[in-house]
Amino acid sequence: MRIIRVSLVDLPEFVVETARTAAHEVFPGAEIVEITADELMRREAGPGLELLVLAESLSVSLTPIIQAVDEAGLPRWAAIILGGTLSELADTVPPEEWQHRPLARAFRSALLQHELLCENLRLRGDLRTVARRFSHDLITPVGCINTSACVLRIMPPEETQSVAAIIQNIEDSSTEISRLIERVSFVLRASADPGVPVEFEMGEVVAAVLKELQPDIRKAGAVLLLPSSWPRTRGVPKSLQVIWWNLLSNALKYGGSSVRIQLAWRSEDGWLRFSVSDNGAGVLPAMRLGLFRPFDQLHVGHTAGLGLAIVQRLIALQGGRCGYENMPEGGAGFYFFLPTSVS
Repeated sequence: MRIIRVSLVDLPEFVVETARTAAHEVFPGAEIVEITADELMRREAGPGLELLVLAESLSVSLTPIIQAVDEAGLPRWAAIILGGTLSELADTVPPEEWQHRPLARAFRSALLQHELLCENLRLRGDLRTVARRFSHDLITPVGCINTSACVLRIMPPEETQSVAAIIQNIEDSSTEISRLIERVSFVLRASADPGVPVEFEMGEVVAAVLKELQPDIRKAGAVLLLPSSWPRTRGVPKSLQVIWWNLLSNALKYGGSSVRIQLAWRSEDGWLRFSVSDNGAGVLPAMRLGLFRPFDQLHVGHTAGLGLAIVQRLIALQGGRCGYENMPEGGAGFYFFLPTSVS
């Protein structure tokens, strides 16, 4: 179920109830709030989709409001202007159409256009990211394979120890290439077809991931602390497996010399909050803002890692959100929220 908020921004009193009726008709179950322009710009972005219904007579400029972007660099919300003057910023609904049916059609159209625009921008970013990651991340392993092949061609066959080391390099490089292709293709498939959310036991998903990671857990000598039970939730199990795999892999990799990893969950304001924390060094403050850099922005600037970008995309596709926190006892904590399952 999509989470939708309709914000009525400084609307005249006589049109507020009509706008509410229109919003309820086209978006049953949506959150509808009355808010001032100043309050709107101070409010943190929430999950889901948002539609602004703005009065043309606002005392502040409409431009910074309508053109605001979210943390992923995408348009933050859809917008409709109630007024008599056409605007280049957003569709305008003239006073003679301020009845609930015309407003309902305008609201639906504005949100649909917003979704299509965001999807287009994400897909264009995805294409740039794939081009950058494949050209950048494949250079080293492909070069290693080519170099190894050249060395093998001229190496005397009796040097079996050196041959074995070169073969190992080829295998490692091949694994690196396969892993990159697998991860990127999964994100692209999930973005094109997010899958239908279903009810499932989160504990079953976690157990499958822990089974897959057993060799890495044993190698790190990691101690895992698990909750006594897991909740039923709603989402896409395959995507949740990838999310848990990335968070746990990071904890195993950066959790310190005596790795101690805690998995936890709790209910919080209508959401289920899941977390993975470790006892490592944590993340430096200067690096925290870029941790969950969106996948479609990975082509810009430095080449950040794929893992948390994949987590961010897969969580967003399920209507959730994710983040990072420093743990009180030291270490890093990564968490994600999913909407509470409704039976």
